[in-house]
Amino acid sequence: MFDRCGIYTRFMERHSTKTPIQLAKKLDLSHSSVFRWRSGEMPIPWKWLKALIDKQGLSWDWLIEGKEPKHSHRTAREPGQPFDRHGINQRFLSLYPECSNAKLGKELGVRDTTVFKWRHDMEQVAWERLKYVVDTKGVTWEWLIEGAGIL
Repeated sequence: MFDRCGIYTRFMERHSTKTPIQLAKKLDLSHSSVFRWRSGEMPIPWKWLKALIDKQGLSWDWLIEGKEPKHSHRTAREPGQPFDRHGINQRFLSLYPECSNAKLGKELGVRDTTVFKWRHDMEQVAWERLKYVVDTKGVTWEWLIEGAGIL
């Protein structure tokens, strides 16, 4: 299961905040956005996580799962550089080289049309599916999201 609360807690820790309202003020967001993210009503915005990763040199594995080390050993990226959705999707799909859309969809519990959208960069692979491959394929979040580190 994807640990949304753990990410939220680590996010609060790194921003030195104790309440969602304090976090919202630090991020210049509405407090309802932070509450909706924390409760699971909306997905965790990549840009929030990426900004924290870039600014503080944190490890994706620490931020998402709490695994040490806290800081990344990768070369820092320029803050504000957009996510490489294509790269994330392609690294994810490279773990299933011979799977058809239908077969992969069945394994991951999604429609084959969703897999098609991932293959053609029409949609980002969902956090829960990324977590599944981290858990089952032995890859790191660093590799999956940034293409850095060891596969």
